[in-house]
Amino acid sequence: MNARSAWIEEFWRIVVLIGIAWAVGAVFDQVVPLLLAVLLVYTFHNLFNLQRLSNWLGSPDVDNIPIHFGLWGGIYSQIARITARQSQREQRLKNMLNEYASSTSALPDAAVALDSGGRIRWFNDAASRLLGLQTAKDIGQPLLNLFRSPEIALLLKQHDYSSSLQTTAPGRPERRLEVRITPYGEGQILLLARDISERLQQERVRKDFVANVSHELRTPLTVVSGFVENLQADESLSDQRLKRPLALMAQQTARMRQIVEDLLLLARLESDSTADQQQVDMVEMLQLVADEAAAIAEDAPAVELESDSMRRVLGDPKQLRSAVTNLVVNAVHHTPADGTITLRWFDRNGSAVLEIADTGEGIAAEHIARLTERFYRVDAGRSRERGGTGLGLAIVKHVLNRHDARLEIESELGVGSCFRVTFPPSRLVD
Repeated sequence: MNARSAWIEEFWRIVVLIGIAWAVGAVFDQVVPLLLAVLLVYTFHNLFNLQRLSNWLGSPDVDNIPIHFGLWGGIYSQIARITARQSQREQRLKNMLNEYASSTSALPDAAVALDSGGRIRWFNDAASRLLGLQTAKDIGQPLLNLFRSPEIALLLKQHDYSSSLQTTAPGRPERRLEVRITPYGEGQILLLARDISERLQQERVRKDFVANVSHELRTPLTVVSGFVENLQADESLSDQRLKRPLALMAQQTARMRQIVEDLLLLARLESDSTADQQQVDMVEMLQLVADEAAAIAEDAPAVELESDSMRRVLGDPKQLRSAVTNLVVNAVHHTPADGTITLRWFDRNGSAVLEIADTGEGIAAEHIARLTERFYRVDAGRSRERGGTGLGLAIVKHVLNRHDARLEIESELGVGSCFRVTFPPSRLVD
C-alpha cells in the first residue's frame, strides 16, 4: 500500500468512527460525550503507536517490524525500506573503506592523512615503520609534535604541492626520506614519504665510480697520446702504412680524453649543486661564442646574434659558457653551410630567455625527451665522426639546473631546432 492509499484509508476510518459515534450518541441522546470518547481513544491509540515507533527507531530491525495495519503499517514499511537501503549503502561504504585501508596498508610508501590543523587522522603500516608513528597513541596528535623537522614544517606552511624534499627519518639518521604533500577533501592533506636511502647510495656509488675511473684514465690516455704524437713526428717512421693507423689512434685518443674530461665535469657538477653568484654579461658571452662558432669549420653556417635585453645572469661564468658553447656547437654540427644559426637574448614575463635556433636537419619527436641523457645520440655514427661524446647536453642540463633555469626543445625534421633556456627573475640583475 502506498502512502496516498494509506492516508485515504485512514481518513475514511476516522469518518466511519465519527459516524458510528454520532449514530449511537443520537440513539442515547449522548452525541457529544460519545464523540469525545471516540476521539480520545483514537488519540491514545496514536500516542501508543508513536511510542512503539520511537522505541523501534532506537534500534530499527527490518526483520522485526511491529505488526500493524493502516497508516501506521505504511509508515513502518516505508521506514523499513529506507533503513534497509541505508544499511546497504553503509555496508558498501564499509567494504570500500576496508578495501582502501587494505590497499594503502600494502603500500611500501608511508601515507599520513592530516586535517586542516595538521593533526593526524590516519596512517598506514609503512608510516609506522618509516616515521615511527603508533596507532593508538598518535592519532589526533599534531604531526609536527611527533616528527620534528624544520623542512616538513616549512613545506606544510607554504602549501607547495608541486615539489618534494629530502629529510632524515626520525630516530634513524642513516635513512633518507623523500617527502611530498598533496591536498584532498576540504582543507585536508595527505603526506607521502618514501625511503630513498638505497637509491641515494646507488647514485653515490655510480658517481664515485665514474669520477674514479675517469680520473684513473687520464694518466694512461696522456701517455698514449704523447707516444702517438712522438711517433707521428718521427721522420724515421715515414712508412705510409703507419700514417693512417697513427692518425686513427691520435683521433680516438683525443676523443677518449674529451670523454674523460666531460665525465669529470659531470661528476663535479653532480657533487656540488650550488653555483657562483657572479654577474655574467650574457650579450658579451654570446658574442664570443658566436665568433668561435663561425671558426669551427670552413663550411660553418652563419651565426647571428639578436639581443633585446641587457640583463645579466647571476651564476658561474665558466659553467654558463660551457653550456652555451655546447648548444651552439651542436647547432653548427647539424646545420648545413647555407643554413643559419640565430642566438636570441630577450625578456619575457619577468624572466630572461636565451634561444638558439637553427635551420638544420631537425630532430624526430621520439628523440627529444632523451636528448639530455648521458651518451644518448640520435645518430651515433655521425656523432662519432664529428668527435661528439654524447655528454654535451647532459652537461647543459646539469649546468642549467644549478642556475635554476629551464630547458625546452622544439624541433621539426627538415625545418630545424630551437633550444630555449629560461632564467627565472631570481637569477637576473638589471
